[in-house]
Amino acid sequence: MSSTDKIESLIEDTADLPAWQTKGSRHLVHDRWLKVRADSCVTAEGVEIAPYYVLEYPDWVEIIALDDEDHIYLIQQYRHGLGVVVLELPGGGVDASDASPVEAAARELREETGLKAVKWEYVGKLAPNPATHTNFVHIVIARNVEFATEPADDPTERIRLIRMPVRQAIELALEGKMLQAIHVAALTLALHKAGKWDQPALLPSSS
Repeated sequence: MSSTDKIESLIEDTADLPAWQTKGSRHLVHDRWLKVRADSCVTAEGVEIAPYYVLEYPDWVEIIALDDEDHIYLIQQYRHGLGVVVLELPGGGVDASDASPVEAAARELREETGLKAVKWEYVGKLAPNPATHTNFVHIVIARNVEFATEPADDPTERIRLIRMPVRQAIELALEGKMLQAIHVAALTLALHKAGKWDQPALLPSSS
């Protein structure tokens, strides 16, 4: 067995890391955006952890929107948690009426930017925070995007659309100018799959 196979086998064998038992559970918050659950847990060694707070979100989708000139569309918007304007990928929540993450991506891209895509490609999913969140974020590539309509007029979500070369988006992510961690991860995985992760040379050290 090769060292790679040994590591993969080790990762897949989780028998020594058993799940906690949930002895009780109650919802503290329950609305259309979020459910906050307080669990009473016991580890395999009998250690009680209570309350353990779990956030139940719907799944999210992040879109890597590429046009036929090797440019990507990013957005800027205000995020109240940190009280800052951030650079992000288009995206949003997967609605119950969406038949698939790709359909959710097409809807979100249209609503936020007015763009549509000629071709869609599903990349995969990540867990934003498996310690406390129950949801996944789905990563979708939209290819050969073009403007099709006006974005939705949502007074709670004012967005600036920015088109830039893919390489510049990579540089901004590597420089820490894209604060959303899951967006950086989605950008990396999607551009790698698309064969566009052309990592620029690292900036020289100031020391």
